[in-house]
Amino acid sequence: MSRARLWLVLALFGAIAAGLTVKLGHDKMWRSSEERCVQVVTGMLDSGDWLVPRIDGTPRLQKPPLFYWAGAAVAEVSGARVLIALRATSVLAALALAAAVFAVGFSLGQLSGALASLLSLGATALFYLRGRTGDAEMLLALFVFLALAAFERLYATRDRRLLPALATCVGLAFLAKATAALLCILAPIAVWLAWERRLSLALRPAVLGWALLALAISLSWYALILARVPDAQQLFQEYLIGPLGMHASGRDATHLRSFGYYWPRYLLNAAPASVALLWAAWEGWQTRFWRDDPRLRFYAVAALSQITAWSFVPSKQIHYLLPMVPLQAVWIGGLVARRYGALAARTRSYSAASSDGGHFRS
Repeated sequence: MSRARLWLVLALFGAIAAGLTVKLGHDKMWRSSEERCVQVVTGMLDSGDWLVPRIDGTPRLQKPPLFYWAGAAVAEVSGARVLIALRATSVLAALALAAAVFAVGFSLGQLSGALASLLSLGATALFYLRGRTGDAEMLLALFVFLALAAFERLYATRDRRLLPALATCVGLAFLAKATAALLCILAPIAVWLAWERRLSLALRPAVLGWALLALAISLSWYALILARVPDAQQLFQEYLIGPLGMHASGRDATHLRSFGYYWPRYLLNAAPASVALLWAAWEGWQTRFWRDDPRLRFYAVAALSQITAWSFVPSKQIHYLLPMVPLQAVWIGGLVARRYGALAARTRSYSAASSDGGHFRS
């Protein structure tokens, strides 16, 4: 990579980092998600009990504790106010996600694909909105994307060494936001395997073995809580299906909305990068949904699978689609790399033809 290109990459990462951090402490606290996270983490730090999340002494088991633990660790190490520590945790997750998107984009289309993917991520309003918010959404998006990227490489290469990474990311995603993580990861994988008529791959012994590890990571905290907190089983039965809109406690909104709620709202919240989805739709039509490019097709399928799956879930909030944003970014980045590569090839062909013609005339 030339020095000019390196500076371009650093400038783009710097702009994204600035968008995530400038006046981070001046944003108004979100009354719901951030306020609850602040109360839980403050209680953890004051009591020294990091196992059982509590608000005013009452166990709060609606969400698994990975984000609480990360925020408490940042507060402990940095000495920052709890709210700033929680927002800093989301910022770090967002920057890690940006690096992952850049890496996947590079694998799809070298530097042009990497820069286009990163630019698409950085041109998405929802990315900054949740990247500056002190709740679990950005941490969830990071592990969901890593899990799907690991699966895509596993499917393409059949390299079993990727199974531990996939299992770990699935487990950590679950510890970030429970059943919402499973929908974001398993729906794209299931749709892809069905599309490719390879559902039997999920039943191979090695896959099932590592799936048990993912399950162990996912349920590890729940097992400890069941042993320590009275009535935890009843609470878990209620809270684990809460994100799917099956039931909600009297203290939590159900957010019940129509099937078509997400489609126009996502385009608005993912703007301006979402404008490129119109181009993506046209390219998909022209190429029979990228029949010649299975990697690009996978990221398109993954993104569309997530928004479709969430559309079937009665409970809807726009931030549930945050894990779709990096998939969209890589999808668009791959498209740019394809178009850039085709344009570069035509330019080289034209230059060669011109050179040959000049030589002939001489």
